[in-house]
Amino acid sequence: MKKLLMAAVLVTLLCTACVTNRAKGDAISLLERGISFAIREDYDTAIADFTGAIKLDPKFSAAYNQRGIAYAYRGDYAKAIKDYTRVIRNDPKSTAAYTSRGNAYFKIHDYDRAIKDYTRVIKLYPNSAAAYYNRDNAGAYYKRGNTYLAKGEYDKAITDYTKVISISPNYAAAYYKRGNAYYAKSDYDKAIADNTQVIRIYPESAAAYNSRGSAYYNKENYDKAVEDFTMALEINPDYAIAKRNLEIVRQAREY
Repeated sequence: MKKLLMAAVLVTLLCTACVTNRAKGDAISLLERGISFAIREDYDTAIADFTGAIKLDPKFSAAYNQRGIAYAYRGDYAKAIKDYTRVIRNDPKSTAAYTSRGNAYFKIHDYDRAIKDYTRVIKLYPNSAAAYYNRDNAGAYYKRGNTYLAKGEYDKAITDYTKVISISPNYAAAYYKRGNAYYAKSDYDKAIADNTQVIRIYPESAAAYNSRGSAYYNKENYDKAVEDFTMALEINPDYAIAKRNLEIVRQAREY
């Protein structure tokens, strides 16, 4: 009788394992299907599949992460933050989740929390020699720099963008944003230098020509400003800001 009872317990455990494995398999299938819907930008259906996967496997970090991404694309940043937080709870070293949550905080203008999340990524991998981590780290410094820029903390932003450039010397966006920070500080020579670097990397950057033209304008170098605004419009004839700036500098040059 005892052997029969033990055998029954064993069968029950095996059946439980089968159910658990089957549930995990179904959760993976729902995750994959949800990703395919997300790729097609059908975020509501994708979220439903990710939610189904989570119900089958409540510790399925990948499903929380993908659902967070879908919520973010839908503009529901509060729900995205909750999902990224769950991923971080399961994996405190998930740089992707910290970065995504920081992005969501940035979108809702919660800059202090965004900075904390980007800083966490930087602390996890401050100066790793591996190419993957360098890219990830550069991204964290860049995003934190953007947050400092949005807060008007220009010196801190410049420090972060400079770090990005030291990690990835051809990171054109970092030069451009650092140029914006220098411009905000009225350091027009450095703003010109940074936008010149952007143009070196991406010669078709109308935004860099426009920004450099604005710096030249503030230095009262109107001829250079006209050249840059004209170039910006050659690249993008519909660039309304450059068109307006060109009119302003031409008027200034007439006096």
